[in-house]
Amino acid sequence: MAWPGIDTRNPWGIRSADSCRDGLLLTVEDEDVNREVPGESMASELVRACLPRLSEEGELRGIPGLRYTVQDKSIRLYRIGLAGSVTLAGVDTDQWLTAIDAVTRDTESTDTFLCHQQTPDRWHSSESSTRNPAAQDMYTQHHRRIIASSWLASGILRRAPLLRTIGVPLSTTAWTNPSRDGGREWIIEYIHEPIAEAPMHHGGFQNLLTDPECGIPLVVTDFDCTCHQPADAGYACRLYACSPTGSPGEIQVRFPRRLGRRLAHYTADRNDYAARRSLYQRLPASLLPVPEH
Repeated sequence: MAWPGIDTRNPWGIRSADSCRDGLLLTVEDEDVNREVPGESMASELVRACLPRLSEEGELRGIPGLRYTVQDKSIRLYRIGLAGSVTLAGVDTDQWLTAIDAVTRDTESTDTFLCHQQTPDRWHSSESSTRNPAAQDMYTQHHRRIIASSWLASGILRRAPLLRTIGVPLSTTAWTNPSRDGGREWIIEYIHEPIAEAPMHHGGFQNLLTDPECGIPLVVTDFDCTCHQPADAGYACRLYACSPTGSPGEIQVRFPRRLGRRLAHYTADRNDYAARRSLYQRLPASLLPVPEH
């Protein structure tokens, strides 16, 4: 969930998330604006990040077992043998197919390949095994951690638009590390401009993220607040949470703020900055943080 080639307005480029029991519809942005690398797109980023392929070094890249279909101008992603799918709307299907052609040419020039092209209906041997036994053990352990923490990963993606309640979205990235409970820890870094009318920019988000109806089943274990530091210092408050029932998986959300000179980089393009400001969403009054006395 980190796009190095493009700069999105929405957190992770996700405009909206519409979920059901066994599926997720993600509507993503794919505008050719404010891109650091000309010609890059959300489609090319997703193809490189998701579709499994063998690298020049013999390592598997992408998501093992992942396959796709093109349906009604949308991309449906699924894993062989598993229920559930993710449908990507907003991605230009022609750009998706063009990106696959480009990756295919790159792999052919290095004598590597995209796994789905060789075995479209089953797992390729390179997706489930490796020549190095030690690497295989590491992969198996990594995969078990991912499966154990899938409830958290699904919950985060389903609620990605909630990040827009913190302030003006400037940049969002995320990565995972092994957690202490046998699962994965998601680290989310949400760089934003705080809104003056919501000085405790993280308190409302915490209430929203842990709300019984619209949040995720989480309990906050720690909170490191740096709001008392100078406004232009760029410090990041941090929230730590885990499952209240002991399910493997943890989450850490970092809230780096940008004001003054640190904000100048994001306000250079006035139209883009105005579009980012329009994404901010007010929290319901019932979820606003309680003022401290």
